[in-house]
Amino acid sequence: MQTTQTKGAGYNAGLIIRAARITSGLYLLAYVTSHLINLSLGLISIQAMDIARPYLTGTWTGPVMGQLLSLSLLVHFALGLWAIYKRPTLRTSLQDGVQLVTGLLVVPLLATHAIGISMLDGFGVDFSFNQTIRLFWLSQPTLGLVQVVMLAVVWVHGCAGLFTWLRSKENARNILGWLYPLAVAVPVVALLGYAEAGRAVLTQAEAPKVEQAYEVPRQTTENQQAAYTATPAPVVDYALIKQVTRTVIWGSIVLGILTVLARWVRVSVIKSERVSLIRDGVGPMPSTSALTMLDGFRQNDQSHASLCEGRGRCGTCAVRILQSEFPLPPPSPLEARTLLRINAPENARLACQVMPAGGRVETAPMYPADYSFHDDKPVLPDPAFEVPT
Repeated sequence: MQTTQTKGAGYNAGLIIRAARITSGLYLLAYVTSHLINLSLGLISIQAMDIARPYLTGTWTGPVMGQLLSLSLLVHFALGLWAIYKRPTLRTSLQDGVQLVTGLLVVPLLATHAIGISMLDGFGVDFSFNQTIRLFWLSQPTLGLVQVVMLAVVWVHGCAGLFTWLRSKENARNILGWLYPLAVAVPVVALLGYAEAGRAVLTQAEAPKVEQAYEVPRQTTENQQAAYTATPAPVVDYALIKQVTRTVIWGSIVLGILTVLARWVRVSVIKSERVSLIRDGVGPMPSTSALTMLDGFRQNDQSHASLCEGRGRCGTCAVRILQSEFPLPPPSPLEARTLLRINAPENARLACQVMPAGGRVETAPMYPADYSFHDDKPVLPDPAFEVPT
């Protein structure tokens, strides 16, 4: 009874962690998407960017949305570090590797923007796009380049995570056909809008200084201009903003390094047994009891289907266990549920979840290595478990 309760608690904790990571990731992706859409309006004018700002980027600076943004960033980063620490191996697919590296860079890059804008808003500064574009193209071009890199890294990380999540859902395969073009078009149009806004600012900078000093927007009335002139400028502690930003950046970098070192120590002290894997007659392939079968296949440069990148959700890494020298550990509730969902035979296991205790294990994959949900299902019931008619 106690073992069952422990497994159930672990399973529930796993579900909560996974849900928190997905939810926080989607929230951050929505934050970046709204910024990219706002930037794309630079193809029209900087004024158009500022008109749309309250409904796009401006919504994230409020007390509720701003706090949720900070919480999502903290939760997503912390769970990403935990996932790295728990990984049995850092050898993975290209897409998963890109998501892993960009995930470590999200906080250091996003901190300069999110923290700066939030603190300026707290000081009562209404930082318009006209001011922002001038800052990034005239005063601080290096900082502007960092913002472009930040948006690119966060967008790549978010899209990689979103596509991995959706690829593991059979009913979402039709959505991906629409999302792939958008994943390319949105950042490209945003960069074009940013470049066009910058060109407009550089053109204005070439005008006589006297003209710029008294330049007033066309739609600004005399009363609005007088009110603007009479309003005292807010007192901004820029030193505090820089200090907080630097602390967050270096703190996240140190945490990333410490996590990698802690994982190395954890893997080094684990006592593992030798495992010999055979898959579809190929092998034996050397592995260890510290690795899942999927990691063992990859370690030996053997391609294997895994649309969810080893998260136990899609079931495409399933294999039939033809022979095992030692008993395999029982499936976790997550693995059991996925096997039930794909209608797998009784001798099937998920290669991304099961860690052989040692010895020789002979398997047969249930899906081809290049399988996608657009293909017909190749899964057939094992003859040994068919119900007689």
